[in-house]
Amino acid sequence: MGSPVAKASTPTSATGTLIADRQDQRGFTLVEILVVMLIIGIVAAGALLSLGVLGQDRQVETERQRLETLLQLVRDRAGIHSEQYGLRVFAGGYEFMRYDSRAAQWQNIPEDDRVLRRRTLPAGLQASLLIDGRPVVLPKPDAKSVAPQVLLYSSGELNAFELTVLREGSAEGFRAAPAAQDDSLVFTALPEAAR
Repeated sequence: MGSPVAKASTPTSATGTLIADRQDQRGFTLVEILVVMLIIGIVAAGALLSLGVLGQDRQVETERQRLETLLQLVRDRAGIHSEQYGLRVFAGGYEFMRYDSRAAQWQNIPEDDRVLRRRTLPAGLQASLLIDGRPVVLPKPDAKSVAPQVLLYSSGELNAFELTVLREGSAEGFRAAPAAQDDSLVFTALPEAAR
């Protein structure tokens, strides 16, 4: 009998199963799994914020802040210069007007006034207006000889109005109206129940 030829043997365990080389076994390390989870979390948070899923619409909030700031500025300007101003709301936007007592008529703010220039609402936002509790049919943007619906007197007084800006197809928006006790402006986020 000859001597047996040495065969390359595959390591086996006591139970007879194959034991593969450790180099062939490659899994994910804990650090790699954590990095992937972090990336997924960042992408998901960005998507939630950009889509407004967290309950806030950035365009609505920006428009609310802009209108609140502009109305306060115009009220201050009216008091300082003893002039009457008005807000004309039209389909798709709004503009400020000044009453010219010499000509006895409302005039548009000059186009070179970058602060009080005509504003167009972002796509998807729509305005509605109540004066003394009655709905107002908003004029077209190019309508001529239209007086403002909201009056901002130099004395600080306001006429009774309720301006609502909503996202089309949802209840997300805001409402602006004079306070019941005084002539301050109150801006309320809508829907009120969700806040």
